Amino acid sequence: MGFIPKLADQLMTYVIPNLGRNRKCIVLDLDNTLWGGIIGEDGFEGIKIGTKYPGNAFTEFQRRLLELHKQGIILAINSKNNPEDALQVIREHPDMILKEEHFASLKINWNDKVTNMKEIAEEINIGLDSLIFFDDDEINREFVKEALPMVKVIDLPKDPSFYA
Repeated sequence: MGFIPKLADQLMTYVIPNLGRNRKCIVLDLDNTLWGGIIGEDGFEGIKIGTKYPGNAFTEFQRRLLELHKQGIILAINSKNNPEDALQVIREHPDMILKEEHFASLKINWNDKVTNMKEIAEEINIGLDSLIFFDDDEINREFVKEALPMVKVIDLPKDPSFYA
C-alpha cells in the first residue's frame, strides 16, 4: 500500500509535462475515473473510494488533482450521469477529496462528451487547446480525440492504481 504515493509521484512526471504552457484545465469523467464503479448502478454506498483497495487508487488520484488545483490548474467535470446522483457523491461522500467548489464547470448530464467539452471551454472562457481530458471509457476518449484534436486526451490505464 505504501507504493501508491511513490508511484503517483513518478506518474505525475508524465502528466505535468503534458499540461504544457497552454494546458490550463483538466476535465474529468466521474464513474471509474474519480471513483470506482458507476453511481447509477452501484449507488452511493457501492462506489469505490476511500482507504481500502481499489478505492484508495481513486482517492490518491483525487489528492494529486487537488495539488494541481492548488497550483492554479482549473478542474472541470464532463460526465454522463444523473446530476442528482453524481452531485450527492461530490457533496456528501465522506471519502471525496474533491468537492463542488474545486470545479470551475460541472457538465453532469446525458449530452455527448464533445458538446460538453465545448461548453466547458466557453463557460471558463479558455480555448479548447487549453483542455486535458481524463475518461476511463476508450470510446469517449476516441470520440473527443477525433472531434476535438486540439484537446489533449489522456489514455488511462486499465488499472486505476496508475491514474495518479
